[in-house]
Amino acid sequence: MFNHSKLALGVLAVTLLLGTASGASAENWRGDISQSAALLHKSDYDGSLKIADRVVSEMVQKLGTQDDLFATALTHKALASAGLGNVNDALWYWYIAQAISPAGAKTDLSEFGAAGEFLKRHPFSSAEMPVRGSVIPAKVVKQVLPKFPLGASRFGVAGDLVVQIIIDRNGQPTLPRIVRALPAPTLSFVALEALRHWQFEPGRSNGQPISMPFDLTVHYKL
Repeated sequence: MFNHSKLALGVLAVTLLLGTASGASAENWRGDISQSAALLHKSDYDGSLKIADRVVSEMVQKLGTQDDLFATALTHKALASAGLGNVNDALWYWYIAQAISPAGAKTDLSEFGAAGEFLKRHPFSSAEMPVRGSVIPAKVVKQVLPKFPLGASRFGVAGDLVVQIIIDRNGQPTLPRIVRALPAPTLSFVALEALRHWQFEPGRSNGQPISMPFDLTVHYKL
């Protein structure tokens, strides 16, 4: 059983339109990613996570459009999170990275040890979860609006992000699967980061909370 919700979002149009990230910025990000990889090889997960967080934040703010580079930064966030034992964070960012760059999802991560092996055991997949008995669908309790970066209007005036997530037994959104992306991966990411802070009433089967797929459409308008 699937639940489907739609949310219309409005963001302030700005006159300042930022161009795509400069070649210098992209080169700096590649250097940072290489440094993050070196730290992952040393199992310095805290250090790697700080670098990956900074790269992701800068790419969002500067409207970076290098899909593979952005997906790699998210993969490093996932690897570092797995190494630190933050399983939900690891799978959240790993699923987004695989959606952004399907080719990158096939990269051999075994060089990163246990963290890489963990991600390899969780390939991107569609969520089909059988439910039996009397079922009450999950429902939204609290919404959080995304904060899109200045200049986002350069990607267009409207679009839909269609995503399927799993609402777990605690009402937490997990395992995002992007069905239809926004015009840039960074915009989809911002919307999904807001979604992580949504609160849900979990679905129930025969009175007991269960994990359940939940379909969501975000209307992005400038």
